[in-house]
Amino acid sequence: MAKVVTKGTVLEYDVLVTPVAVGQIISMSHDGAEAGTWDGTSLDSGPSRTHVGTGYSEPGSFAFEVFFDPVLANHKAVQALITTPAEQAWQITFADSGTTTQRFDSVGVGFGFDVDMDDGLKGSFTLKLKELMVYTP
Repeated sequence: MAKVVTKGTVLEYDVLVTPVAVGQIISMSHDGAEAGTWDGTSLDSGPSRTHVGTGYSEPGSFAFEVFFDPVLANHKAVQALITTPAEQAWQITFADSGTTTQRFDSVGVGFGFDVDMDDGLKGSFTLKLKELMVYTP
């Protein structure tokens, strides 16, 4: 089993037109996808709860932190998805030997920033995924 180095991992947006790397990324995180269930336990059920699949999945959210540059075109483009909401195509390319990718579309964007006297200006973006990520080995 290989251990994949993260240095060189790239996050790009607008991947259906002309892929553009976000740049200056410190970290990325997908909070996880989940198959939906509901509690099917009734008063006359056996000793344990029963769960039933809904047939739906929750795609989750994707977050990334950057050394934020308020005038960098790539950061401004992501921020523009807040003031002018639009679906956006994204792709993560991992730094493994096969350059594995994960594609997803976002439908909502959040942004915040941190100013700390002992650190660089940092920005945090959160993307609401439209559907499940597409895993491409």
